[in-house]
Amino acid sequence: MNAILLMSDDVKIALISGGTGIITALITAIATFQLSTKKDRKEQRQDLKAELLSYHNKNREEIEKIRQNDLGEIRKDITKTRDDITKTRDDITQMGANLQQKIAVVEVQQQHIREDVVTLSSRVEKHNGVIERTYRLEDNDKLLEEKISVGNHRISDLEEEVRRLKR
Repeated sequence: MNAILLMSDDVKIALISGGTGIITALITAIATFQLSTKKDRKEQRQDLKAELLSYHNKNREEIEKIRQNDLGEIRKDITKTRDDITKTRDDITQMGANLQQKIAVVEVQQQHIREDVVTLSSRVEKHNGVIERTYRLEDNDKLLEEKISVGNHRISDLEEEVRRLKR
């Protein structure tokens, strides 16, 4: 940004501008200003003030246009962000509903599994009872086989004794 300060005995003018066209115009105005009479200087001063005021108003209008443009873009961004947040909230709500449904299904499945475990436990207990009785029967069977074997030996001994006595 360029700044120019013009001063003479009876005139003080400051100009701030970003363009070089203004500087050239100002240098030309200064050269003309120095050559003119006091009356001309007053008119030139007024013309210069008017020109500066015109540049100032033009710059203000451009700044306002840029500001309005920026505000429009910001509003668009805010609207898009708001829409994105709404969509995300709706997605999260839907996921929550899906999760609740899945939790309900899992709870039902868990209940079925618990019932199956109880049923299987009952069957295992019955099976274990059968196995215990089978072991007891097998033990009794061995005992009876031994008694039969002893009885058979006694019968054989007695038969032998009867034969021996008969002879």
